[in-house]
Amino acid sequence: MRQQRDHTSHKNDIPHISHEDPLPVRPEPQGRWACPYLSGKTDRPTVFTRRPLTPAEVAFGLQSCLVADTLERLKVLMDREDEKHAEYVAVNRPLRSTR
Repeated sequence: MRQQRDHTSHKNDIPHISHEDPLPVRPEPQGRWACPYLSGKTDRPTVFTRRPLTPAEVAFGLQSCLVADTLERLKVLMDREDEKHAEYVAVNRPLRSTR
């Protein structure tokens, strides 16, 4: 015959989190790109930007998704896009008021 367990003692071991407790603080990852991964469909290295591009960035020619045959080639494409993004930022930097 199986013995019945006392579940109340186990319940006390589980930490309880209140809905009023703040979420743990974690800094936002650095850089424009998320982590590269191998696409399940194409089996090729793929990477996306961490944030969606603005319509102005798209019109400038920036890409939010890069796909390459090798990880090394993907890193080259990411560097090129970063250079293009730096150019976009330099051209579209908001002017400061001189007042």
